[in-house]
Amino acid sequence: MLMMKPTVAFAWHLPPQVTPLPMVKETALYELLGVPPTADENEIKRAYRKLALKYHPDKNPDDAAASEMFKKVSHAYEVLSDADKRKVYDARGEKGLEGGDGGGGGADASDIFSMFFGGGRPRGEPKPKDIVHELGISLEEFYNGKTKKIAALRDRLCHACTGSGLKPGVSSNPCGGCDGRGVRIMLRELLPGMVQRMQVKCPLCLGQGVQINPKDICEGCNGAKVIKDRKIVEVVIEKGTKKGDHLRFEGEGDQIPGVRLSGDLLIILNEKPHDVFRRVGNHLLVNHRLSLNEALCGFELPIETLDGRTILLKVAQGQVVNHDHAWVVTREGMPVKGTGGCERGNLVVHFEIEFPTSLTPAQIAAISTALGYTRPTGKPPGSTPVKLTAAKPAASSRGGARRRPGGPPDDDDDDSGPRGMRGGPGGPPGMQQVQCQQQ
Repeated sequence: MLMMKPTVAFAWHLPPQVTPLPMVKETALYELLGVPPTADENEIKRAYRKLALKYHPDKNPDDAAASEMFKKVSHAYEVLSDADKRKVYDARGEKGLEGGDGGGGGADASDIFSMFFGGGRPRGEPKPKDIVHELGISLEEFYNGKTKKIAALRDRLCHACTGSGLKPGVSSNPCGGCDGRGVRIMLRELLPGMVQRMQVKCPLCLGQGVQINPKDICEGCNGAKVIKDRKIVEVVIEKGTKKGDHLRFEGEGDQIPGVRLSGDLLIILNEKPHDVFRRVGNHLLVNHRLSLNEALCGFELPIETLDGRTILLKVAQGQVVNHDHAWVVTREGMPVKGTGGCERGNLVVHFEIEFPTSLTPAQIAAISTALGYTRPTGKPPGSTPVKLTAAKPAASSRGGARRRPGGPPDDDDDDSGPRGMRGGPGGPPGMQQVQCQQQ
């Protein structure tokens, strides 16, 4: 049996580092993204990604407030993600951007994900909106890697008519009612000598600009020019992939008649809650409740890992567990993306001590003898005895090896966490230690 005595790393109690704030003229764009002026490129990108997914027009149809907010955060990201524009904004604010190319119309809201995730195209060339799909992934699948097949429903040009809406060999003629413009100009007299000029959709061609014989309509799409197509794509999830990572399938989205480019299919990975573990960056957190006897006299705790192994956490007799500390098993966390699972973060275990509600006189005597405690006699002169009542905090359920109340606060962003716990498998020294026996 292999014995491991890993170095322990946990940093919730480290004092925060103080970084001087940069001198900026305005902070409105930073406040819009919810980041400080000291935020780096990755922090700005993560903040924008959350807001873009929240307010994207595809998720909020017919919501004017969400559309306006989407434009604002897109403009903020366009400025703060560009080093040159950010320098101008920090020095001179929004007015400083108006003189250059940074104060224009902002990001293209119809194709914001192409700008944000890559896959750019010549500016101004039309392209259908990307199809954005969120895919729920279990923590086990993020840990071990997985290939999943999903079906995407998209608009594609009709194969029978190649997007014309007509039967093969049939051509359309310009509408005689509007000369092919699709609209008519009508005059309406409001008062003597006052005429209102109005533009209305042509009733003959219904705004299409062409007249089509019903017999010539394509039977494959019934004249709609596009059909619904079901596309099966394989989503390859690499070991260590995180919530919010994406996969882009170029040209696998919608098609629009008369537009050369096809839209893209964008898969955003989301993490399903786990009953035992919680992920923070490359680390895994687990909570476990101990009896007072276990905390004082030692214990063994088997934990089944996300790849099906069982590791045995062992605290020897004489090593007292402090519930204010965390215990870390190195290299038993999440795989680091890009390493094929060769590098992994840490497993962080937080213990909660379950104290007895009362003790008998015999138990008090035994504990006092064991700890060498002598109860003081008498009371200070002039003192008044008062009754002490326990005030119990409200309990909240959390995931752990066994579910327990309390524990470290949740964090919606997997890429962030307690200071010193981000990134690689290491961590700051000087914390508690635990033995891990490999089964």
